[in-house]
Amino acid sequence: MEKDYVLKEHHADGTISVQVLKGSLRFTTQGEAHTLQTNSFVALGASIRHEVEALEESAFLLTIAWPNGDKLQALQHRGYGA
Repeated sequence: MEKDYVLKEHHADGTISVQVLKGSLRFTTQGEAHTLQTNSFVALGASIRHEVEALEESAFLLTIAWPNGDKLQALQHRGYGA
């Protein structure tokens, strides 16, 4: 991500982890901002809203553990990931 780029508040329907590979990020969730440096990570449960901002040029690895197909299809929303 380029410095100052913001992924506006959003959520994923599965549990996520974000690992910073390079740079630093501001990761905001539930009204609390956390600075993540290279080699740090954070994990969130499904459907928790969050925002990510690059404090400098950064790269991160996002992993999503999607719910099984039946549970995903039962969610009342966009249905992506199916």
